[in-house]
Amino acid sequence: MKNGFLSVSKIISAVLCISILMSSMVFAAENKDTTLDIQSLDYQTAVDIAIKNASSLKKIADQIDVTLDNKEDLFDGGVRPGDSTQLVVVSAQRLAYLSNIYSLDASYRISKITEDVTKIGIQAAVKNSFTTILLNQSKLDLLQKNYNLQKQLLAQANVKNQVGVMSNKDLEDLNRQTQQMAEQIKQLQMNIDNAYIALNDLIGTNPEDRYEIVNEVEYTPLEMTMSLEMYINRKLSTDQSLQMQQIGVENAEFAAKTISLGTTGSQYRTTELEATNAARDYKNAKEDKEKSIREAYIQLQQLESVRKNLQTDLEKAKSDLEKAEVNFKVGNITKLTLDQATLALESIENSFLENTLNHDLLMFTFDNTCVLGSIS
Repeated sequence: MKNGFLSVSKIISAVLCISILMSSMVFAAENKDTTLDIQSLDYQTAVDIAIKNASSLKKIADQIDVTLDNKEDLFDGGVRPGDSTQLVVVSAQRLAYLSNIYSLDASYRISKITEDVTKIGIQAAVKNSFTTILLNQSKLDLLQKNYNLQKQLLAQANVKNQVGVMSNKDLEDLNRQTQQMAEQIKQLQMNIDNAYIALNDLIGTNPEDRYEIVNEVEYTPLEMTMSLEMYINRKLSTDQSLQMQQIGVENAEFAAKTISLGTTGSQYRTTELEATNAARDYKNAKEDKEKSIREAYIQLQQLESVRKNLQTDLEKAKSDLEKAEVNFKVGNITKLTLDQATLALESIENSFLENTLNHDLLMFTFDNTCVLGSIS
């Protein structure tokens, strides 16, 4: 007789499909075609709206209710795998009964974990959308100013070319650079629109809705209160994605070690192989997760190192602008040169913003390792 145990790998696969992060299709709001009547939106409000409207969370809640009802019909209590090192032989009827209980128990535990992972994923998705919109808006503002400056330089170049002090090739190069900047502006505008569409899908409003993004992020450097090894071990023991795979290992071991008199040798070898593969996959997943944590730690250190260099660049840009303002007042430089110094400072400030937001996003994933590696 074939063991009636539900494949936990299928349960986990279904769960992971729900939990793939940064996908608006996954975290899409259940109610669509509504208009968000607001002028601005902050991060926490967006998260609250997205969680409230997430269709995936509603499906998980429904699944939990059904599983609990089914468990109540079968068994009043909970069952956990015991000593999986010993082979247990039971009747076919008892095996079917235990298999159903274990399957329902696994489904319930995985669904509860998935609920937590999905909420964390929604937070990550909203944070990613906010970061994308703010960075691209900042880049667009800066690029628009540089583009206006570039057009002034191009106008001057045309005059120089006409009087013979600039070659046709240099003029063509400058003209090509100006056209490239115009295309970059269009691309940034499309990036912003796409990010708004993804965010609107999360919170359940119309794709064309636009509003001010309010995201007050304070830069906070990473401070470890323990060694990296201790931190990794702690995260490996609490990471929700690993917990789901561990449930798969437990149930695969139960399926391999609990058989009936009617279980054939082929069926036993198959379930034993599935248990071995589940344990192997779990071990590989832990190793991959450890690698991801280490990489995130290094990336955070790199961002913080870059920030120190940016601070030096910022001080120099401020000093250069002060000198340019003095020289402009006494007539030593043109307004165009002064504008270039101003934009140089704004460019450094924009880099600071990018560093701050990217650091904040990476800190979130470093703390919530179940989404580590999912944000791009």
